[in-house]
Amino acid sequence: MSVAPSTVLPTSAVRVAPLGVGAALPDTVVTSAEIEERLGLDPGWLLKRTHIVERHILGPGERLTDLALLASQRALEDAGVPASEVDFVIAACLQSDDIAPSMAAVVADALGTDHAGGFDLSSGCSGFVASVATAAGLIESGRASTVVVVAAEAMSRLTDKTDRATAGLLGDGAGAIVLRGTTAPADETHPGRTGRSIFGSDGANGGTVRVATDHPSKFDAGEFGPGKAGQVQMNGFDTYKTAVNRFESTVRDTAAANDTTLDDVDLIVLHQANGRILEAVRKRLDLPEERLATSVHSHGNTSAASIALALADARAQGRVVPGTRLLLAGFGSGLAWAGITLTWEGNA
Repeated sequence: MSVAPSTVLPTSAVRVAPLGVGAALPDTVVTSAEIEERLGLDPGWLLKRTHIVERHILGPGERLTDLALLASQRALEDAGVPASEVDFVIAACLQSDDIAPSMAAVVADALGTDHAGGFDLSSGCSGFVASVATAAGLIESGRASTVVVVAAEAMSRLTDKTDRATAGLLGDGAGAIVLRGTTAPADETHPGRTGRSIFGSDGANGGTVRVATDHPSKFDAGEFGPGKAGQVQMNGFDTYKTAVNRFESTVRDTAAANDTTLDDVDLIVLHQANGRILEAVRKRLDLPEERLATSVHSHGNTSAASIALALADARAQGRVVPGTRLLLAGFGSGLAWAGITLTWEGNA
């Protein structure tokens, strides 16, 4: 057991507070203009359709787990929590540097935790929200006290560089959040809490966004056939329509599950699928621009990492401070979706 009995919180009235967030990006930047030239597209073609200016890409010999570690370290620094107090790590990712060991185990060791428990969670673009909800459940049930949730993706490794539907969308990066349980009631100085979460999936249409393997799949009879092993394939038109509808319903359902209205939410952070989708959802929800976090223009679509990266950007901009009421929502491959509310407690 990595968690001593004295560190496990009683299960009654445990409040889960988000304390810190961190991000890490590769140094290499690839602009949309470069991709347009490579694919023979007109200048501005990608920007018009995705609102993505650039994305960060891992270089040869660089490790995704190093990005995950750096984002986690920065989140702990933001939270003011030493790594020795972390008793669980959850990593949201499609594919780490290795199939085994897990990214969570590698990060927990490199952080210097005392053999913290952990596992990887694969749910694509909704993976970060699903991981935050899972971490909150562990803390609320007394099975953990302080949890690092890190989302890290190397989507460039899964990109068909010749595919117009995906080559201009995807990027690499990592983001992390620190959650801690307490039995002290919330007050003006310590307002943090994690609200109720919602989940959903539609496996029947999972082939809409797919990363195939060399093994047989029920989706081999779909529009992409057996697929391209290890590469993202996506029906862009169907994905756009479904994403806009599902993002709107997930946001509204999450607010309803928490007995609140969108007017009571200070900042909504969605999976950064592409700029056109985000703008369409914003209009559907009748939100002013300043209440929707966006980082897709500089990061691209980083799958599970995108919400964490957008949250970290908003924190760096001074838009996430103690008492800020957040709603996070992800939708993507699976098809799967998830939503959760948070009230921030970290340092001012």
